[in-house]
Parts: sequence; C-alpha cells; structure tokens
Amino acid sequence: MYLFNSTVLVEPTNICNLKCVMCEARCTVEAGLHEAEYLMPNDFEMILSKLKGYISNVVFQGDCEPTLSPYLEDLVRIAKKYTEQIAIVTNGMALTPERTRSLVGSGINWFAISIDDYRAEVYNSKRKYADFNRLMTNLDYIIKLRNEKEHSLYIVTHKIVFPENTTDDLIHYIRYFYQEKGVNKITFAPLVCEGNIEDENWLIKRNLLENEMISQNVHINLKDFANYPYMVNYKYCGTNLFFISHEGNFAPCGLHTRDKKIFGNLITENLEDIVKKREFLEYHEYWHNRQFDKNAPNICENCYLLRSPYFKYCLDDSFESTNSIYENNN
Repeated sequence: MYLFNSTVLVEPTNICNLKCVMCEARCTVEAGLHEAEYLMPNDFEMILSKLKGYISNVVFQGDCEPTLSPYLEDLVRIAKKYTEQIAIVTNGMALTPERTRSLVGSGINWFAISIDDYRAEVYNSKRKYADFNRLMTNLDYIIKLRNEKEHSLYIVTHKIVFPENTTDDLIHYIRYFYQEKGVNKITFAPLVCEGNIEDENWLIKRNLLENEMISQNVHINLKDFANYPYMVNYKYCGTNLFFISHEGNFAPCGLHTRDKKIFGNLITENLEDIVKKREFLEYHEYWHNRQFDKNAPNICENCYLLRSPYFKYCLDDSFESTNSIYENNN
C-alpha cells in the first residue's frame, strides 16, 4: 500500500504577513485578510485520524505563515495526540513572548525561523514589512525560554543564500546566530528562481565554508537544507513526506500543490481510496522500486529539484541512480 511512517507537513493557512523578494509561494500579505482561508481543527483531527499509525512527526509550515492562523494552538494540541515531535517553520515576526509561551504550552518543541541575514538593513530589504530588531527580540526570548525553563526546545535559523552572499557573509552569519545567540542549528538553502538554483557553485562554497569553520574550531554541520526535522522510513527524492494543504489536499511534498498536483483530499476522501489512485501508485512504484531508467512520475514532472545537479547530492543514493534520474529529467 506504500504507506509508512513519515513527516506530516501541514499548511495551516494561505496568507502571509510579509512579501519577500525571493518567494514564489501562493500567498502574500497584500492579498488582504478577506482572502484568508484556514485549516479548521475538526478537519485536521479527521485528517490525522486517517493517517494514524504513519505519523513520525508534525511540522507546521506550508507555503505561507502558520502563525497567522487563529486556530494554530488548537491544531498543535490535536497533533500532540499523535506525536510528541511538533515543529513550526515561521518568519518569526508574530512570535511575541505571549504567543511563544502559548505555542510551547500547546506542544511545539522545535522552532525553525527564517532569517536571511545578520544585518538589519540587508534582512529588511529582502522581506518587505519585516522588522529585524523586533525579530531579534522574539528570537532572544525563545532562546531565553529554552535556557531557563524549556530545555528541550530546539531552535533553528534558516537562511536563503543569495548569489551576492560571500563566504565572509556566511561566516559572520554563523558567528552571530550560532556562536553569539546560541541557536541549536543553522540551515542554508540556495536561492531558487523559477525552478533554477541561482548559485551553481553552492555546494563547493558550502563545503569550503564548513572546512573553514572547522579550522577555526567551530564544528558545525551545514549539510541539511530542510530546516525542520525530517523523519521518513523511505527518503525517495529527499522531500517525500505527507504534505497537507490548508484545503486538506494530500501530496508528497509542498512543491506539487503549487501546480495542483495532488494525490487527493483527506477531508473529502478516505485514505484507502486515495492509495489506490494511479497518481499515488505511479509515484511510489517509481521511487520505492527504483525505476530510475524511466521518466519521473507525472506528479514529479518539471520538479526543479530533479533537474538540478544539487539534487544528486540531496538524494543520498548511488552514482548510477542519481545520474539516471538527472539525465531522464533534463
């Protein structure tokens, strides 16, 4: 049936409070609150009950800003019935001390905060309507809460690496957030624009950066590009999980929902019916049975990850497999 323990990535809403220069998502603050839609708690309870037995952890993220959902704490409490591992990926602007305590009290134990620079003027130029100083106040409070009370909290800062970023820029970023602020982890991801990874030499730059930090006795692992805990028995393309949109649409990753490529809808359909569909079977038969001499399944067609040399590194598979997939998608 191709069902196994996986990360459940949940999109609580379709709106955002920022407008970022690099964002290709479906949401924007300028759409207005009258366009807002939310994943409702009763629907989420139904969805997770259908996935019961296959949930490794839950991550609230999606294309948009999860903290804008007025139902987020309710969703977190529902998720906690199924797993103790609950994360949120956020721009952090709404994480006031009160909201942070509320989310932690509901069950969040992993905060991944998107912060693109350690310099206020650069950060603010990338994220319209953002305020770097307010964000640092929010981050400092989360770190203080971890240090003084909630010792199991895990805090990640995630940076989009722009082509103009130098190695020195990244070293300063690591020093500021990892060494001075004291976050648990840093993740970097190269800028993607219309399906193209802008810095073709990113992997070389990143490996040199890691070596430089080690030479300075800072042993930091920069391999991960996902800023949330990724727990799945079968990694597939490196992004395989259970993605649930605010509408209840079910897909193997968030990239597919932008093109309306989904397996089905877990609010209106039974899981038993979805797993019998051609789209679901084709996807899993390709990846699970390693049919890499064939074209990628329809739901993965035109995926920028499969067309990029960066994908070969993310796949963690054999030389023959990674090259077969890359050649069949280019």
